[in-house]
Amino acid sequence: MRAVRASLLVLALSVFFAHSQRVRAQAGGGKGAVVEVPMLFRGPTPAVEVLVNGEGPFLFAIDTGGGGQARVDSSLVERLKLKTVGQARAGDGSGTFTSLDVVELDTLSLGGAEFRKVRAVTRNYNASPALPHIDGILGFNLFADYLLTLDFPAKRVRLERGELPRADGAEVLSFESPRGIPVVELGVGGNKVKADLDTGNTVGGFVLPTALVEKLGTAGAPVVVGRARTVTSDVEIKQVRLKDAIRLGRFEFTEPTVVYPALGDVANVGSKVLGEFSLTFDQKNKSVRLKRSEPPKEAGPASAVQDLRGYPGRYGERTISAEGDALFLQRQGGPRLKMTPVGKDEFGLEIVPEARIRFVRDDVGKVVAINILNRAGEWEKAARDQP
Repeated sequence: MRAVRASLLVLALSVFFAHSQRVRAQAGGGKGAVVEVPMLFRGPTPAVEVLVNGEGPFLFAIDTGGGGQARVDSSLVERLKLKTVGQARAGDGSGTFTSLDVVELDTLSLGGAEFRKVRAVTRNYNASPALPHIDGILGFNLFADYLLTLDFPAKRVRLERGELPRADGAEVLSFESPRGIPVVELGVGGNKVKADLDTGNTVGGFVLPTALVEKLGTAGAPVVVGRARTVTSDVEIKQVRLKDAIRLGRFEFTEPTVVYPALGDVANVGSKVLGEFSLTFDQKNKSVRLKRSEPPKEAGPASAVQDLRGYPGRYGERTISAEGDALFLQRQGGPRLKMTPVGKDEFGLEIVPEARIRFVRDDVGKVVAINILNRAGEWEKAARDQP
């Protein structure tokens, strides 16, 4: 299984980023001024189109788990001839650091909002061939002067003036930001743990410290599901389902699947979970509001199993099986991975949402093969073994 891109852990940037000038809004700077743009996606990570120095549009992800104001891919640095103005230390929470070049953007425009003199670290952010090309990343601190709303269900990103209501511990939560990113309290079984709210984390919905997982009740043994690369580390990632519930404010997640380890003692809530919500961040008052629409009622297990009957079978080195209302993929000698539907005859993997498995049908509608996107970004075809 290909290495999983891990932007789950923070970029620790040097303090001189504070010298960047604050945002100037061109869409009206008064209270309640709104900039609203479509939310695009790079895998499960929210993204928007921006202009850099008046050129573009370029696709930038929004990473609430990213310190500083912005990051720029090395290809855009070359394209726009951006000059290096300094260096910054970058780390992932493991205690190891590396040095990255810093460039300065004269202007960065999102809808009608313009940010000036934005300093951004730079490196290659396109190491994964399975993900679309990205030109850069917008960090959490870029939006310090705004209410930032990431409305995943409506696929909208909004900037506005104002403040959130006082935190109530239910839908409006207080957060800390010792590393320039939002950290909230997460209930895991009978434990309380600090957790980053990290839209840049594509590894798992909940990433927990190993020491915490070992104290919890689990449903089955953990399995190795891949490797995660951070700016300074490469770690083996395991997955297990908990018997304990996880609580984020008033929202409860029963028997959740979690991955581990987290680098350090802080947990992480990624896009797979945050994508169920509309989130509004108020950095001035250090609070975040979570709104979640009630999911539509799903068909019962019997009808779901009926819909999946045509898929199970052996496809070369891989076996597809059904259990209840879910499909599972297992490569010979590898872990059993839950599949998630993304379209007609097309699935991702729960632990790797950007993965793609497509079922191929013959003229009479019978499934005869699968196509799987490999690490090189090419489709591999495997015919279904005949019974």
